[in-house]
Amino acid sequence: MKRIFCLLLAALLALPALAACETIVTIVSAPEQTAPQRPPCFPDPADDYIPLPDTENLAQGKPVASGAHTDVYVDRNVNDGKTDTYWESKGFPAEITFDLQGTYTVSTVAVCLNPSSIWEPRIQEIAVEVSPDGETFTQVAAPDRYQFDAATGNRVRIDFDPMPAAFVRLIFTLNSSSRTGGAQAAEICVYE
Repeated sequence: MKRIFCLLLAALLALPALAACETIVTIVSAPEQTAPQRPPCFPDPADDYIPLPDTENLAQGKPVASGAHTDVYVDRNVNDGKTDTYWESKGFPAEITFDLQGTYTVSTVAVCLNPSSIWEPRIQEIAVEVSPDGETFTQVAAPDRYQFDAATGNRVRIDFDPMPAAFVRLIFTLNSSSRTGGAQAAEICVYE
């Protein structure tokens, strides 16, 4: 069967049968590996992502509350450990509050969107507040505009002076994306 294929191919290409078969089949050895590996000639896009602290994300899986949301984009999507789910508020200002279920000295909050390039670059204005009791909040990061871009992982990092906190609240007041009328976040992380 293989010989017939080579002869037919050679006839179509007007080449000698042997030359046609030699140019079609190339055997390449696969490298030895036990897990998926990125070849060195293909840079990892994550190398350009804004780095996050190596410590535990204190918000992951903790109780979270927000105001009205759009469609199925509920607040519990922001701390489920996945960037393919997200929260989207219905309008501005949009508040989202985490109960850390304990008091920690926090100094960093990260807001992440899905890192896929299908998410257009955008600017969101965000402020961060902390509270020891969920009643009285102190602003630790004033409202500022943050650029989200897939080239840097669609994430921003908000650092502030370390503060004891049992609750962390983010207040969104702007999203420049033309596709939504509210705040968006796939993951919100809180770090000591």
